[in-house]
Amino acid sequence: MKKKNYDLDSLIKAQEEKEQRMARNANRLDSEPSREPVGTVERYFSKLGVAAIKLESGISVGDIIEIGDREEAIRQRIQSMQIERKDVSTAEAGESVGILVRCPVKEGSNVYKIA
Repeated sequence: MKKKNYDLDSLIKAQEEKEQRMARNANRLDSEPSREPVGTVERYFSKLGVAAIKLESGISVGDIIEIGDREEAIRQRIQSMQIERKDVSTAEAGESVGILVRCPVKEGSNVYKIA
């Protein structure tokens, strides 16, 4: 295997590029989309992979939601939603809906709509 020979100029250039990437990533985190609270997970049905969510404001199929705190949150688009085992396309504040989720979620987790 050939050993690479680095000079001081190339090391400085690589460090500057790394710092620029880090600055771009920091800017991206500052400009994250807004999160609007929409409800709380009342119950998680592990066999079905469904979260029962008590809504504080309305949501619709196609909305992007985030469940949980930022460190452990899952983010997904609502593919389908049910109320009392009937498919619905929208749900209003005060209703409880069942949403298919791709990962287990904790009961009591906050649910946000991503704008």
